[in-house]
Amino acid sequence: MFAHRIAAFTGPDDVVWAEVAEPAARPAAGPTGAPAVGPTGAPAVGPTGAQAAGGVVIDVAAAGVSFADLLQTRGEYQMRVALPYTPGMDAAGVVRSGTGVGVGPRPGQRVAVLVPYGCWQEVISVPSERVLPLPDGMSFEAGAAAPLNYLTGLFALVRRARAQAGETLLVHGAAGGVGTAAVQLGKALGLRTIAVAGDEAKREFALRCGADHAVLSDGQQGDGWLAAVRNLVGERAVDIVLDPVGSDRMTDSLRSLAPEGRLLVLGFAGGEIPVVKVNRLLLGNTGVLGVASREFFERHPALVGELWGQLLELRQTGALADLPVEAYPFADARGALRAISERRALGKVVLSRSVPAG
Repeated sequence: MFAHRIAAFTGPDDVVWAEVAEPAARPAAGPTGAPAVGPTGAPAVGPTGAQAAGGVVIDVAAAGVSFADLLQTRGEYQMRVALPYTPGMDAAGVVRSGTGVGVGPRPGQRVAVLVPYGCWQEVISVPSERVLPLPDGMSFEAGAAAPLNYLTGLFALVRRARAQAGETLLVHGAAGGVGTAAVQLGKALGLRTIAVAGDEAKREFALRCGADHAVLSDGQQGDGWLAAVRNLVGERAVDIVLDPVGSDRMTDSLRSLAPEGRLLVLGFAGGEIPVVKVNRLLLGNTGVLGVASREFFERHPALVGELWGQLLELRQTGALADLPVEAYPFADARGALRAISERRALGKVVLSRSVPAG
C-alpha cells in the first residue's frame, strides 16, 4: 500500500507519497516503535502498522486535512509525533477486519475514525474505541471531514461555552474547516450566528453554510469587523465568540461580548498568540476559555462517542447538514496542505481515493 510520510519537520513540500508495509492489528506502538506524545509527555495513540491488540483494520476511502496537520508537518503542533510518521487525524472507510471478539465494528461496516495522526494511508489499523459508525447517506468525503472539525465545534459550543438556544455566536475564520463547522452547528443549536470572513467569496460561502449574518474581517469600508457587527446587533451584544485565528482579533472580540459572554480560543491561524488584559474580563464580567479538543479527547476518550452521537442526532433531524468539502486526489497531500497554508480553501479539505489524480 501507499502512505504519505514525514521524515523531517520541514513543511508540506517534503511530504512523500511512498510504498509502505500494510498494517495489521498488533500491540500498540508508534510508527517507529515510539509512541506520539502529548504536551505533557503522555502517549498518544495513532493508526500505524503496530496497534492495540484487537485493533480494527480499515480500507481508507477519504481522509481529512486540517490546519493542525499543516502545523504537524512543520513540527509546530502541541501534540508531538516521533519521526518518521504518517499525518492525518480523521478518515472514513470500510472495515476490513474487526476486533475478532464478537463486539465492535464489523467487516464491511462504513466507519469514520479520529486519532492523533496516521490517517493519510490506504489502510489503517486503529483501536476499536477510535472507530465511529458512519450513517447511511453520508459520503466518505463528508465522513472524513466530520470527526475533527464537528467534534471540536460541539466540544467548544456545548461543553466549554454551555451555549443556549437564542444566544448570539460570532465565528472568526468562518470559511475554514473549523469555522464552517461552527457556523453549521450554531444554526443547528438555535444560535444567532455571525460569520467573520476574509473576503467576499468567503463571506458568501459562510452565508450559504447557514450564517444569519456575515461580515468582512476588514469591515465594510475598512473600519474593521467590530463596527460591522455593532451595526448588526448593537454594542456588547455577542454571547459567544469562537476564534481559531488569534492574532489581532482578541481585543475587539472581548469588546463585542455581552456581560457573561465567553470567548473560545481554538488556535492561532493568524500566526500571533495574543495577550489578554484581565482587567477587561473583570470589568465586563466575561471569560476566555481554552478549547484544546484533541488533548481533552485523549484523556477522556468516551466523550468522542458521546459527542458523535449528538452529532448524528442533529444530522438525523435535518438540523445539521454535512460539511462542505474540497476534495483532492488521495496522493496529493502537498496540494491540499498548500490550499490551507495559502488560505484558499473553503470548508474542509479532504483527500479522496474517488478523485482521480490530475
